[in-house]
Amino acid sequence: MTNEDTNVDSDTRRRFLAGTAGALGGVALGGAFATPALAEEHDTDSDEEDSGPPEAVENEFEDDVDIFNYALTLEYLEAAFYEAALDNVCEEDLVDDGPLADFGDPITDSVYENLETIRDHERTHAETLASVIESLDGEPVDEPEFDFGSAVEEPDEFIATAVQLEDTGVSAYAGAAPFIEDDSLVPPALSIHSVEARHAAYLRALNGQIPFPEAYDDPRSRSEVLDIASPFIVE
Repeated sequence: MTNEDTNVDSDTRRRFLAGTAGALGGVALGGAFATPALAEEHDTDSDEEDSGPPEAVENEFEDDVDIFNYALTLEYLEAAFYEAALDNVCEEDLVDDGPLADFGDPITDSVYENLETIRDHERTHAETLASVIESLDGEPVDEPEFDFGSAVEEPDEFIATAVQLEDTGVSAYAGAAPFIEDDSLVPPALSIHSVEARHAAYLRALNGQIPFPEAYDDPRSRSEVLDIASPFIVE
C-alpha cells in the first residue's frame, strides 16, 4: 500500500471516530464514545497471529425488535451511502486515473455495476428487516438523515469509507446475532450477514487490502458500532 493510500485510510478512520455521539435509528447512546483506540483495537490488517475464535460481546439489546431495528438503521446508513456516492462519483472517476486505474480488465469492466448491486442489496436488506420487525408487531425505525461529507464525492474516500462501513456491518451482525431470541429469525439474519461479508471482501480488494486478513472476525458490541456510525447521522 502506498503512503497516499495510508493517508486516505488514516483520514477516513479519523472521520469515523470524530464528532459527538448521537442516536442510531432511535437506539439511545449513553454519551460520547469517540476514541482512536477503537480503530486500532479492531484493525483487521494486523500482522499478529489469530488468537482463536472470539467470545461473544455484551448483550446491549432489549429484545428481537431492538436487535432488528439496530440492524435496519445500519442498512439504511449503508444504502444511503452508496446511493449518494454513486450519484456523485461516476465510473470514469473510479477507473480513469482514479483509485482503480491500475486494476485493468476484467475488474474495471464490472466494478461500477457491482457497486450498484451492493447498493441494491443494502436497500433490499433494509426492506427485509422492516418486514421482520412488523411481523414481530414492532415498529420499524424511521430512516435518519445522513451526512457523509466528501466520502461520497471523492473516489478515493468513497472506496476507503465503503470498506470501513462494510467491515463495521459484518462485525455488527456478528455481535448481535447470538442474542436473537426467536430461532426462526437467525437464518435470515445470518443470510444478510454473509452477503455483507462478501461486500466487505470485495471492497477491501478494491482498496488494495487483504479481503480476508484473519481466520476469525471480531464481533463488535452495539456501543462500539455506534461509536463508528453516529458521526454520519445528523438527525
